[in-house]
Amino acid sequence: MAGKRVSLASLAGSKVEAVPGASRPELIHVHPNLVAPTPLNPRRAFDETELVELGEDMRNGQLQPCVAVNKTAYLKLYPEHADQLPDTCRYVMAAGERRWRAARQVGLSNIDLMLRHDLTETRVRFLAAVLSENVQRANFNPIEEADGLRAMLELHDGNQAAAARAMGKSKAWFNQRIGLLRLSDEMVQLVLQGELTAFRDMRRYAAMPPDQQYAAWKADQDQPRPSKPTPGSDAGERSEPSEAYTAVYTPNALASAPSPDTQPATDNPPVPGERTQLAPVSVEPDTRRDTAPPKQSTTVPSQPAESGRQPVMFPYHDAVFAAQLLSRKMPPDQLDLLTELLTEQRSRKAAKTV
Repeated sequence: MAGKRVSLASLAGSKVEAVPGASRPELIHVHPNLVAPTPLNPRRAFDETELVELGEDMRNGQLQPCVAVNKTAYLKLYPEHADQLPDTCRYVMAAGERRWRAARQVGLSNIDLMLRHDLTETRVRFLAAVLSENVQRANFNPIEEADGLRAMLELHDGNQAAAARAMGKSKAWFNQRIGLLRLSDEMVQLVLQGELTAFRDMRRYAAMPPDQQYAAWKADQDQPRPSKPTPGSDAGERSEPSEAYTAVYTPNALASAPSPDTQPATDNPPVPGERTQLAPVSVEPDTRRDTAPPKQSTTVPSQPAESGRQPVMFPYHDAVFAAQLLSRKMPPDQLDLLTELLTEQRSRKAAKTV
């Protein structure tokens, strides 16, 4: 009696590849004409001058390879893109279109490609790779970003939480950005032309009815701009923050709190839409920090708050205390968004140093 055949794959503790090594990344060097960008890339604006500068830098070596997949495997995922890819194309890029354009701009004979066969397993996986590099860029246009997120949302049947998880982001982060799709055509043009750049303003206009957005923007432009202090003017003449925007420290923190005017300048560029100075908040004192009743001060405040508490600025100098205040008072979705923005700012700063 013939013995029963046993599949080697059934004996393996993990998935067995149909072709050994097919899922491993592979670094290759190819002519730029053999590569084409995916039509899924939402980024459309590329500065020609910057491309030339990048291309000249790449003559000395490409520090980061482009990420691509085989054209045949790509068309199995997206057969509708067959007419959009040139016949000479053998590889389709998931990330690195700017580097590819720069190489073509200056006539480089080859570029570095990292072949990622695993990216063609599902549409979600490939699109996540396309979007992940773009969302980390400081100069990625918010409208282009929202268009890319819409494609991811469609792959998840409109489920924002699932779409956000596929990108490793929070639902709040996803919701804030895809909401820009509610901007009218006139407002979209303002963003693309660089006339509307603050992310918080984009969100505010997007929350309005489409036929009211442009009129609201025009009205905001007609408002007089606050005058900047002239050099040599007395900084002490600036108006103090109102009581509604004060924070209350424990006595120990109050004694060491520096004036806002003495805060050191930072070289970090602001994230699009972030506030350049964090607005002070009103919180209750943290009684857990005090083990003994505070001593009465013999100094009478020059401008005491009506509530009897001395107003002081937000604790910019104390990250731990600031985090405690925010975690206690800020809504969870806004706290998630703040964490995302700070993480992105650090990533962008790190990318500029590479």
